[in-house]
Amino acid sequence: MKSLRRLFSRPGPASPEPLPPSFRGGLPTPDEGFAAIGDVHGCADALAALWDKVADAAPGMKIIHVGDYIDRGEDSAGVLRMLHERQTHDGDILCLKGNHEEMLLDFLRAPEEKGERWLRNGGLQTLQSFKDISLGNALTEHNFSLVRDALAQQLGDMAGFLEAMPRLWKSGNVAVVHAGADPRKPLESQRPANLTWGHPAFGQLPREDGTWIVHGHTVVDRPIMANGVISIDTGAYARGRLTAAIIRPGREVEFLQAAAQRSG
Repeated sequence: MKSLRRLFSRPGPASPEPLPPSFRGGLPTPDEGFAAIGDVHGCADALAALWDKVADAAPGMKIIHVGDYIDRGEDSAGVLRMLHERQTHDGDILCLKGNHEEMLLDFLRAPEEKGERWLRNGGLQTLQSFKDISLGNALTEHNFSLVRDALAQQLGDMAGFLEAMPRLWKSGNVAVVHAGADPRKPLESQRPANLTWGHPAFGQLPREDGTWIVHGHTVVDRPIMANGVISIDTGAYARGRLTAAIIRPGREVEFLQAAAQRSG
């Protein structure tokens, strides 16, 4: 009889699904307030407008750029000149390296091997933005060494500026990178590719060291602050919005946006 009761008895309530782990780092608390600006991708007009908005909202605040200044948009050359001039002469911004800067640098080092990849991912638009560049039939003939030489001449000192860009900036419990990081490892122990191309566990597992990660690379419909992650790539070249995050110690993040002219 006991066995029949066990056979026909109703099952008890299902065990609840375990809650995903949550971030326990408190609010972002940098040593000093700063602004972070998302992926620009050749949108020079939006960059100029957003710089003005940041200056009005947070005068004198340092600006950290998350990378991807070039490719896809129409004025990569103009963006690079703006960034190079301001970081070199004013010193109130810092430009981190994105994966598109890495692809350009790979092309400069090994044009025949890396040319197809970079051009396929927006490099063609970057070349076109340098109005004085002379390529002749080099592109159609896949003479990537000639293309590299012509581009290097146009870049001048900006090539060294690109090469010297760091992949990580940190202040207090806030770090800025381009694409993310392996949440299971200290930031100082990351593989470079984790920072510029991302990591599968980023955004899935919270960091246990209490560090907030500000990043671009992955386009989001709107800027997000959640579970230790601040996402600010809102697709300037494709969706027409360039975003800045104003991050002050112990406060919710304030987001600012500027419109970008969309091609096509």
